Amino acid sequence: MWYSPSYGLIKSPRAITKDGLQHPAQIFRKWSKAELANIGFHPARLSVADHRYYNTSGEEYSFDNEKSEWVVSYGSSERNVDDIKKSMKVNVKGIASSTLSQSDWMSVREHDGGTAMSADWKTYRAAIRTESNDKEVEIDALADLDAIKAYDETGGVNAGWPNDPDYIAP
Repeated sequence: MWYSPSYGLIKSPRAITKDGLQHPAQIFRKWSKAELANIGFHPARLSVADHRYYNTSGEEYSFDNEKSEWVVSYGSSERNVDDIKKSMKVNVKGIASSTLSQSDWMSVREHDGGTAMSADWKTYRAAIRTESNDKEVEIDALADLDAIKAYDETGGVNAGWPNDPDYIAP
């Protein structure tokens, strides 16, 4: 990605005309940074706040002299903690539901008078429900954005789920 104040942000190589001279898209792949800088194009990188925790707004461009690149950043504001927690709980319920759905057929088969589900699978399914409930309690206890971030750093909603009885470790 490149930026030029006169052309704006160029996300993928494209042909350009600079000072009446046409350049093919390949200049962005084949020319050195110095050659591109001579005609006003510098590498650009995005600096974006983590969308899980922040809402973003308008773009700002600044030039990093040390790295000789443009930095595209966005204004940001913290998302509402209750909204984040609600989303996390929906994710937990989705994980539990998806995980349980893979063995629902065993429960249905047993309920319809077929082969009984093994004790291992019943224990596993109960453990999924317990983990889901425990995670919802943990999420409810998160007081602020820093607590949510710390929870996510330890694996958050994705950590701690039990393996099914047929799981074989790699």
